[in-house]
Amino acid sequence: MKAESVKSGGVATLEIHGEEFVLLPRAEYDRMRGVPAGAVDAVTFGMQALGRSLRLAREEAGLTQVELAKKLRRSQSLVSSAETGTVRVGQRYVLAVLKACKLSKDWKPGGPEKGQFTES
Repeated sequence: MKAESVKSGGVATLEIHGEEFVLLPRAEYDRMRGVPAGAVDAVTFGMQALGRSLRLAREEAGLTQVELAKKLRRSQSLVSSAETGTVRVGQRYVLAVLKACKLSKDWKPGGPEKGQFTES
C-alpha cells in the first residue's frame, strides 16, 4: 500500500491506491457529523470510570500496583492499564481485584461500604 500526503490549497489529502482522501482535524469532522463539542465516547468514559474505581480499591487496601499484580499473578503494566482505562477488563478481573484487596464484591468507591473488608 502506497500512501503519500499532499498539501494543496491548505487542504491535506492522502492518496491510497489511486484514491484521494481529504484529511481534516477531528473537531471539524465531529462538527460535520453533528457531534456536540466536548462530547465524550461512552465506552471510553466507562473504561476510565472503572479504572478509577480499580485504583481506589487498590489504594484503599494499601497496595502498590506491583503488590496487586503479584496477588493477581498478572503484570504491573496490566494493572496500570486497567486503572487508566486503556485496556478492557471484564467482571472476572474486577472480582479478582476486589478479592485481592479484601473488599466485598459489592464495594463501591466512596459508598457506604467504604472501608468494610470481607473475611477471606
